[in-house]
Formats: sequence, C-alpha cells, structure tokens
Amino acid sequence: MIFLNSEQVLRKTELLLRKFFGNESALQAVASILRKYSFFLILLSVTAADAQSRFPRPEFQSGYESPETNFGIIRSVVYYYIDVAVLLAALCAAAYFVLKKRSRKGIFALTVLSLAYFGFYKKGCVCSIGAIQNVTASAFSGYAIPLTSALFFLLPLLFSLFFGRVYCSSVCPLGAVQELVILKPKRLPRRLSAVLGFIPHIYLGLAVLFAATGAGFIICRFDPFVGIFRLGAPLGMIIFGTSLLVIGTVVARPYCRFLCPYGVLLGLTSLVSKWTVRISPGACINCRLCENACPVDAIQLPSTEPVREQRSRSVGRLKVFLILFPLWIAAGSFTGWLLSDLVSARHPQVKLLRGIEANENSGSSAQSLEREGLRINDEVIAILNSQAASAQKKTKTGMILLGAYLGTVTGIYLIRQSIRKKRIEYSADPSSCISCGRCYKYCPKNKPPRVSPKQQLSQEERLALGSQQRQVI
Repeated sequence: MIFLNSEQVLRKTELLLRKFFGNESALQAVASILRKYSFFLILLSVTAADAQSRFPRPEFQSGYESPETNFGIIRSVVYYYIDVAVLLAALCAAAYFVLKKRSRKGIFALTVLSLAYFGFYKKGCVCSIGAIQNVTASAFSGYAIPLTSALFFLLPLLFSLFFGRVYCSSVCPLGAVQELVILKPKRLPRRLSAVLGFIPHIYLGLAVLFAATGAGFIICRFDPFVGIFRLGAPLGMIIFGTSLLVIGTVVARPYCRFLCPYGVLLGLTSLVSKWTVRISPGACINCRLCENACPVDAIQLPSTEPVREQRSRSVGRLKVFLILFPLWIAAGSFTGWLLSDLVSARHPQVKLLRGIEANENSGSSAQSLEREGLRINDEVIAILNSQAASAQKKTKTGMILLGAYLGTVTGIYLIRQSIRKKRIEYSADPSSCISCGRCYKYCPKNKPPRVSPKQQLSQEERLALGSQQRQVI
C-alpha cells in the first residue's frame, strides 16, 4: 500500500495549478479549497492505490492463445452449379422413366434419391417453388438474383413445355415426401377438388405480390416440409407439415394439388407440351383400371361415356359464361381493391409505422422498443410515412391485378366445363397429371403377356418356325 503526506499532496498540487493558472488570486483561491478538503483527497488517493494493489492488471503469460474468429463455412459457388447439374440430370432421368421407359419402379427410385439430395441433404433450399419469389423480387426491385436460382426456376418449366410435369413426378422434394406416404388414396368429389384447386392461384398471386412489394418471401416462410428436412422448425409449421403428411395417406399429395404455387405454372406450360403421359402404349380397351389407379384424379373420360344433359343446355350455359366473363374480372378487381388495406397492413414498413403511432396515441410516457431503438424523430417519422405510403400504393395496385387474375381463372374454368372435347380413349389431363406412373402399372396393355416356361420357344425352334413360314409363302 502507498502512504502519502498531506503536505506533499498540497505541494505537488500547487505546482501543477501554478502552471495551469496564470493569475495569482485564482491560484490562492484554489489552494485554500484544497487545504480545506485535503483529508478527503488523501482518503481518495489511498483508496485508489489500495484498489490498484488488490486488482492488478491481468497479464496473459500462461500460454493462453486467443481463438481465431470463425466466420462460418463459405460455400463455394461451384457447389451451387453442381446442384443445378444434379437438377438437370434428375429431370432428364424423370423424362426417360416417364415417357420412354414407362417404368413405375424407375420413377419411385428417382423419387427416393431426389428426396435424399434436394430434401435432407440440401435442406429443401434452394427449390424451384421458392425461386418464384427470387425471380419476382429481381423483376420489381434492385434484388440481384443468383444465376443458380434463376436456373432452378426455369429448368422445370422448360422441361414441362416438352415433356409435361416430370418435375412433379420424382424430382421435387416436396412432392417426393408426399409420394412416399400414400397408402390408400381416395377420390374427392369433383366440385370439392375444383374449389380447393383455386387455392394455389391465390397463393401464387400473394407470393408474387409480397415479393414484388418487399413484404417478404411467404412461400419459404410457410413451407410445410422444410422443418422435416432440417429437423427443426416452429411448432406451428411442424404441426402443419405433419398434418399434410397424415392427410396425404388417403388424399394423395394435398400440397401439390391444393397449395403449390409452382404447380400452377407447370400446369399451364404442360398444356402445350409435345410429349405427355400416354396411359396405354397401344389401343385403349377402356377397362377403367387407370381411372381407379390415378391418385390425383387426372384421368379424362372418353366422349363415348353417357351424356347426362342435352347439348342445347350446355351451349346455353356456355353463352352465359362468356357474357359473364368480363364481370368476373371486374368483380375480382373490386374485391382486391377492398382487401388491399388489410393486406398492406402486413407490410413491415406499414406495421412499424402503425406500431409507433399506436404507442404515441396511447399516451404512455414510455417509448416503444421500435422508437427507442431507432432513435425516431420527426425526420425519421416522415421517411417512414413516405415508405409506408409507397408500400400501400403498390399493394393496392397489386391486389387489383390479383383480383383480375383470379376472376380470369374463374371465368376460364367455368367456360372449360361447358366445352366437351371428343376423346376416344381414357387419357391423362396434362395440366393436372403429376406423371407418377401408377397408371402404367395397372394398364393391361402396358404389361407383357405372361408365358409359361413350357410355352417359351428356344432360339432354334423360332428360327425353324420362321423358315417353315417362309417356305409356305
């Protein structure tokens, strides 16, 4: 411990003050104050010296080495292009098994491999379904989309233009995990399927709207199976994904049919595909086994089936739907305009501004976490008002367009139901067929005839039989 004399303290203090103060009177005044409180100064210096002796400065001389900063594993760009190559190879294999080989076993094996790679190994990211948002954000904002995300979005659509929905058959990890849990699929009523099939159009429109306005990526946020792939997710999403898998045991692929927004795009491009699923390799015998085997109810009946209503009634209904078509679009646009305020309230900028305003209007003296954290003043409030107004304007325009789109979809669906196409055999609807290959397995024409070993001829016998037939000719 260090001991100090009061005279020594005052003498050193006066020397320091004499250098700082040039005026003698000011120096005397300060000196008198120091003499008056010299006891407290000595006590303070003794306490500081004692503290310094009790808490010495640490010295790291024991061989301790500071750890290096870990910035995480930066994945090389090459690996992302490897993922694209794997996707391209899987699409080619799917097209081969579906259209050329017509093999249900090959499709199933590819389904397992795609689930293992794109699902559990890649953790469900990046996927073609979520890439819708990346493409939209790059089109309406300054978002720079990676080339790999663009390829994940475009490649399945390009294949569907030529080969149908082969991506859904065995490449998509979300469809693969549902394919493996199908046990005894049941057919839903046509009207119920039509109403539920309207949901993907709404989901697609909202996903594009939220991504275009900067409100977020709702497809990734509400992905029901990403928690299964990553073995961890919020409880609500785990319950949602598990519920879909349980329902999928009896209602085949509920997400693919009644939720998937990417399926809407694949269905549209598949309508013009050159090569599609053909149930029978030869002439159809109308055995109806494929109709019972299809888990997603994508089999179109031949026009030779009994007609339940007169042609004049169908034509009259078609005329009514054509007249009402513009009204459907107008009604959808008006409904979107009415709901625009409700949807814009989910935008982050609007939510932040509304929370600050609610805190101020409540009269509470305590500031909100947003206001205190952002050090909000009048200038910041003005910027938030401008951003919120811009987001509301974009959302209102987007909702009007979304309503018009949904009205168009409704009108086209009603018109299609009134048009009866001529078909001579059972066929797969290219827009809703997921190319799972189950109809191949049940079609009698797709199976080679069963011949017993006794009925099989050897090569020598076949050659001899052929020579005899030529001699007869």
